Amino acid sequence: MRREFLGKEVKKKRGTVDKLTTVRGIVIPVDWDEEGNALAVAISSPDEQEYLIEQDEKGKELIGLIRQEIEVSGIVRKAIKGRKTIAVKSYRLKTSENP
Repeated sequence: MRREFLGKEVKKKRGTVDKLTTVRGIVIPVDWDEEGNALAVAISSPDEQEYLIEQDEKGKELIGLIRQEIEVSGIVRKAIKGRKTIAVKSYRLKTSENP
């Protein structure tokens, strides 16, 4: 599997290695509860790609950052119907002082 590389490696179960990918964009909600609270989010990138955030511990932290511009490092995978998901390893807010 070839992706945009950062040079860091993460081992998978079968002895293969995934590379960390950096994705920049805006956190957007993609699923809501009955009261309108966000349950799941994605990153919408400037090139109009959408990366669903895997709902692990780190991924759930991004629910509180809706409409914020962030940079996420993680493992990108293709999910059902060709949609991309990202397992977040780290992230940082993009601010005017932090381009």
